[in-house]
Amino acid sequence: MNHLKPFVLLSVAALSYTLGYPNIFSVYLPIMPIFATAILVHMLFKAKGLKTKLIYYFFYNAVITALSFYWITKTLQEFGALPFVVAAISNIFFAFILNPHVIILIFTITAIELYFPRIQKSFFKSGLFTFILAALMTSLEYYVPQQFPIMLGQPWIIFSEYLGFASYMGLPVFSFFSYLLAFECVKAYQQKSLSYINIFSILIFVFVNPFLIPKNLYKKTHKLNVRAVQANISNFLKVDSESGAYASVEEVIDRYQKLSTMSFKDNEDVDLIIWPETAYPFPLYTNKRDITKTLTPSFFSSITSQMNSSLFIGGYDHYKSNEDGSHFQTEYNAGLFIDRNAKLQNVYHKHILIPFGETLPLGPFTKWASQHVSEMAFFAQGKTYPLFELENGTRFISSICYEILKPEFVRDYLNHSQKRAHLMINLTNDSWYGNTVEPEQHLFLARWRAIEFNLPILRSTNTGITTLIQANGKEKSRLEYNYTGNLDLKLDLPVFTESDNRTQTIYQKYGFLAILPLWLLYFIFHLILINLFHDK
Repeated sequence: MNHLKPFVLLSVAALSYTLGYPNIFSVYLPIMPIFATAILVHMLFKAKGLKTKLIYYFFYNAVITALSFYWITKTLQEFGALPFVVAAISNIFFAFILNPHVIILIFTITAIELYFPRIQKSFFKSGLFTFILAALMTSLEYYVPQQFPIMLGQPWIIFSEYLGFASYMGLPVFSFFSYLLAFECVKAYQQKSLSYINIFSILIFVFVNPFLIPKNLYKKTHKLNVRAVQANISNFLKVDSESGAYASVEEVIDRYQKLSTMSFKDNEDVDLIIWPETAYPFPLYTNKRDITKTLTPSFFSSITSQMNSSLFIGGYDHYKSNEDGSHFQTEYNAGLFIDRNAKLQNVYHKHILIPFGETLPLGPFTKWASQHVSEMAFFAQGKTYPLFELENGTRFISSICYEILKPEFVRDYLNHSQKRAHLMINLTNDSWYGNTVEPEQHLFLARWRAIEFNLPILRSTNTGITTLIQANGKEKSRLEYNYTGNLDLKLDLPVFTESDNRTQTIYQKYGFLAILPLWLLYFIFHLILINLFHDK
């Protein structure tokens, strides 16, 4: 029975980890992933040999995958047209790449055991080592590529209106203190002692956060009437319309047109109507010399004239035609901005393509592989960072689906803009995942971008969840999954001065580097206190 005990503990840890994120149990306990990580690290240090450590890692991740990422099977069926058995087996292999930074930790621990046994015996005796380990894991977590980026600090988003440090050091500082607490728990169990410096630092961090919340100093505001259309198009209908099937095309266009032209609140005009990712089933052949001369479908004109509104729609932008007749990188996944005169004014092309959904991560062999995986769309990759502007002066940037999970991408986008954006519009289609926990997980992780950059996010989706995320990370209103309708909002947005246009959060300016001065001061302070009080 003793050989089963580690797997029981790891199962408890994995279950605890899932409770800090949207899960099938609908129970949210944000502190639990910290203790789950503590159990995992304790087991990794206790395990004998690299093989046992890797088995523990795989088992822990396999339980998390089964409880939280079961929707990957359905995704592989939809995206790649794979049989259920093949998709399910492929889903199991996700356990090998979930939390890949932990693999680096495993090899580090193994190397210490083999070549530095004295360090291994006293590793957790000093609070300084737990600090170094927490900084290392935070760095690895941030920079090691992840298929679905999950970080230990993310459950703090539950308290988003109190997370003042987010605009200074972003999500990494919350992961750092989460790891620090997790390693202190391991230290307390293994060494029967605590580092009072670390515990005191964690308490100070928690209590100082509310005092660092950015203040709203904008006295002048302007109104924006915006409508996000959630047409709730099924995958079959969506794919069938894109293949040109007349009845499906008519159904998709008719549904979007009827929802778009419904009366707005108090019969006011709408400034902007938004359709989600790849809502329009056919590509636009944009004029490369003068984008305003691009031919747009006539029904766009009927919507803009009837509603006196601009449109921002998810669709496809034709890029080129291949001589061999293939569709490899012939189109962009795009956000298309159409003004009130039904003229195309600007286009955003998606930068970060989903591996195994919109491309394959095979480098120079991707084009060859595309000849054998005809069901997958191989999009071209966007390069530009357009700033969209409405007639009333409202400026917005865009992201499409998965991109919003990448803080460095959003940071780069904002830093490329000469003027400050009032909001971000995130176009998403989560219908591939069905009525699973994925839409809530996607939204949960996206909320961090709002508080990191002090930027409201309007999230427009096909099947849900369509919502407005306020600059403090809280949702204002939403359309639930599988609901057909409009999210109509009257927003009060600040009027930026020239000085305001240059204003940005510390995290937007410096990114991950913003946490380095904290670590340096912490390290120096720690050394001083160790010498004074011999803290362990």
